[in-house]
Amino acid sequence: MSAPAMAAAAAAAAAVAEEPLAVLTVDAASGTVLSDQGGGRPHHPASLTKIMTAYVAFRAIEAGRTSLEALLTVSERAAAQGGSVLGLRRGDTISLGAALKGMIVRSGNDAAVAVAEHLAGSESAFADAMTAEARRLGMGSTSFRNATGMTAAGHVTTPRDMAVLALAIDREFPRFKPLFSSRDTTWKGRVLPTVNGFLANYAGAEGMKTGFTCPAGYNLVALAQRAGRRALAVVMGAPSSAARLATVHRAMDAALRSAGSGGPVLAALPNAPGVPPDLSLAACGIRSAGEGARMAVSPSVPSGWGLEVAFGTDLAKVKRQLASAHRELSGRLGGGRPMVVIKPRDGLLRYRGLIVGLQEAKAVPTCLAERAKMGEERCLVLTPTMLSGAFEDERRFRMISAR
Repeated sequence: MSAPAMAAAAAAAAAVAEEPLAVLTVDAASGTVLSDQGGGRPHHPASLTKIMTAYVAFRAIEAGRTSLEALLTVSERAAAQGGSVLGLRRGDTISLGAALKGMIVRSGNDAAVAVAEHLAGSESAFADAMTAEARRLGMGSTSFRNATGMTAAGHVTTPRDMAVLALAIDREFPRFKPLFSSRDTTWKGRVLPTVNGFLANYAGAEGMKTGFTCPAGYNLVALAQRAGRRALAVVMGAPSSAARLATVHRAMDAALRSAGSGGPVLAALPNAPGVPPDLSLAACGIRSAGEGARMAVSPSVPSGWGLEVAFGTDLAKVKRQLASAHRELSGRLGGGRPMVVIKPRDGLLRYRGLIVGLQEAKAVPTCLAERAKMGEERCLVLTPTMLSGAFEDERRFRMISAR
């Protein structure tokens, strides 16, 4: 190979290595790898973690150490979890079966911690058991620090390892598979839909689990069948939920069309060294704290009162609306500073456009006048306590798996 050709090949290989999106597909029957784009690279698992939380619980049930009917009492720590939650309160009782379903269908962080504390006494002890199971299954590059998927140093996996885990559940615990295909769950009389859009948007979808945090990006483990063939797909590091869904559609279509032979078996696929990429900027528009930082920097809570003047799922649109409102109202407000904060809501990522650093005497009458003129959605007054809560929501969201 000529020197220019070698340089081009090296550049192409480097570009592939730097691509954060990883996609792995496997024949579910034989364990043969059908396609591999970064399947051995390290990633933050986010709520894919809960697949292992469920696996450890399933083993405990099958061993007779607990049962689906066992009642869990929700601790203060479990009830205080942020991100995606089932809505458990301190002192609530919930069966292990209901907690597992809420953890999988709604990606409930509160339910996951309640399960961990029930089975091991503490979440940290349960995380040790999760890591031990990972080693036993041959997930050599996976370790866990919690039961939810909260981003933490040393809490890491690879698409290859998650595929090993998913196939182990599929093989060992067929009676629990309906938990991963359920479209909804019920808690305190409320019917709560699944956060897994793959189930409703792919013909032949059997289920599995989504995951998301800002550092992790959008992850998915998916099982599907068509015309007698079954395949597993793992997507990690997608920049948006739409990109995740489009990627898994393409990957799964190709996998279910494949002859399923000629590739290596999943167990033979090597994992690569390194650290997980921080996708906070690509997934959430948040810059990291600096070179080598593991977490995005949370903005400090501004003093004074605030107004919410924009809200929605489209960050660019929220920013435009916020800029327009700030230009229009800053004179009457005596200034103020525009800011956007993240608001996880109903399993979706939304943004709040705020004008902060205001005096109560300016903020309240200005907002009331605008609401009288343009409708109640024009603005919302935020007290200092409410502002602090908004920034706490964002802080938790950046750390904790939302979906």
